[in-house]
Amino acid sequence: MEDLEARCLEILELSYKHLPGYLKACFLYLGVFLGDKDIPVSKLVKLWLAEGFIQRTELKSLEDVAEDYLMDLINRSLVIISKRRSNGKVKACRLHDLLRDLCRSKAKEENFFQVVTRCDEPYVSFPTSDYGFEFDFDLHFDPVIYESYRLSIFLKRIHFVESRPSGLNTRSLMFWASTDSDPRCPYDISFICHNFKFLRVLDFECINMGVSFPDEIGLLVRLRYLAVSGYVRSVPHSIANLWKLETFVLNGLRGKVILPATIWHMTRLRHLHVNNHVSFNLDHEELGGCFQLENLVSFSCPSLSCDEYTETIIKRLPNLCKLKCIFFESRDSSKNCTQFPRLNFLTHLESLMVFFYGMPLFSNEFDLPSNLKKLTLSNFRLAWSDISVIGRLPNLQVLKLVCGAFEGQIWEMWEEEFQELKYLKLDTLNITQWNASCNHLPKLQCLVIQNCKNLEKVPYDFTEISTLLMIEVLLCSQSAEESAKEIGEATGEIKVLISHS
Repeated sequence: MEDLEARCLEILELSYKHLPGYLKACFLYLGVFLGDKDIPVSKLVKLWLAEGFIQRTELKSLEDVAEDYLMDLINRSLVIISKRRSNGKVKACRLHDLLRDLCRSKAKEENFFQVVTRCDEPYVSFPTSDYGFEFDFDLHFDPVIYESYRLSIFLKRIHFVESRPSGLNTRSLMFWASTDSDPRCPYDISFICHNFKFLRVLDFECINMGVSFPDEIGLLVRLRYLAVSGYVRSVPHSIANLWKLETFVLNGLRGKVILPATIWHMTRLRHLHVNNHVSFNLDHEELGGCFQLENLVSFSCPSLSCDEYTETIIKRLPNLCKLKCIFFESRDSSKNCTQFPRLNFLTHLESLMVFFYGMPLFSNEFDLPSNLKKLTLSNFRLAWSDISVIGRLPNLQVLKLVCGAFEGQIWEMWEEEFQELKYLKLDTLNITQWNASCNHLPKLQCLVIQNCKNLEKVPYDFTEISTLLMIEVLLCSQSAEESAKEIGEATGEIKVLISHS
């Protein structure tokens, strides 16, 4: 067994040696992640960008080039696909244990990054407090100084924060909290801004920084990637000092977060993701300015109110490729504006996931960009007769209709619509009868029907869709399940999955 393992390592090392330089860096970087967890591709790509591993090209976006790099590593059998998206792209990946060992040994050999798995000073653990937090106190402590260019730290939060580490040579600092420390306990991380002044990457999503977003963050002027977490209510104006920032992730733990007006000066931002209801701190005068985030390609937040400024704000993000948001009826708007914002001006938008909480819409109020490839809708309560607005989108490949996106018992499909659709999901809809044929979904590959308890059957004519590979029926009626099974048995090629839980 040991000889076989040694032989495998030799082959893998040979594969690594034949990698072009830019791919070697991308491969080694995989070693900074937790070994037993999936690596989210979206996060990996953003980190690769921040590190400067991705070569610019006129023909593709930086994100597309990064995904090409990942596919190259996968095709060389150096990376394993662990999850795929509905459009077939890789959602998450992993390293085999042997490859992770190779990755970390090469990284150590080339001083590419340092993995920190223990604290250098002794600690004594005391019983938990009345609030359930565990308090650790150091008996004797000298500040820890790191020399490595990149740090991947696996420690208890209290151990790391109390050590007040520093590293003037450090350019990337990623923290992965050990599971034995309470994530609810807040910590003051402002010392990072003074002790690691030259960072390009700071990933602190695992540490709750409490209610105060440190104003000192403006000192880290070289940052390209920033991910933080906490009960913060507002982001300081000093965030705009990070003029090189490309990715900003704020994992808010409660309530609303106010983004400062200075956010519009951060013209290099490519990805903005806030895990809270977002309010832009803009008055009417500031809205009249000319600031736009022209490089922003993805924006997500749990909720954005439909008021008189919403459409104006979105127009300031002209090159968005991906938007994920909940739009809800504003109760504070002076104009009592509840209309869903028009999005047709987002000509580069390819992926839209949107939930709507407001007055029911009509089809003429639902204007979507023609470039859309992936669309998820929830709670729009549109009539099935209005679905042609979506069906006519010429590039749509993935459609997910969930939680009352459409209402009504009968869906009558029309020809010349959904001609490029490959993936369709119907989830928690009150549909009873679905009148469709193979001509209505000629390129469909995967059909998922979930929690549509009133649906009588899956159209039998789907047996004639030559591209159809899978039908999943989850928590539906027995008749719907039986009709799906009949389709699978009739073709012998379509995989049918049935689940009751």
